[in-house]
Amino acid sequence: MNYLEKTIEELEEQIDNLLSPYRKQVELLDTIPGVNKNAAATFIAEMGVDMSVVKSSKHLASWAGVCPGNNESAGKKNKQNHTRK
Repeated sequence: MNYLEKTIEELEEQIDNLLSPYRKQVELLDTIPGVNKNAAATFIAEMGVDMSVVKSSKHLASWAGVCPGNNESAGKKNKQNHTRK
């Protein structure tokens, strides 16, 4: 258990060092409700900080997989996107 705790501590230290150039971005992301430092680090690692390459916030949300789908209309489920159980 001590080995694992030490390893986790070392990894967290490495992540902090790698995030140091992005402190401002981490602080900004941390102001979003539900986003903490760990989530901010994940966002930066996955998407980077240069948002000029993203067409719009909708494109970014879609790429990140957090774009809500509309698989229902007038109470009827869209069969293409509906999985049977």
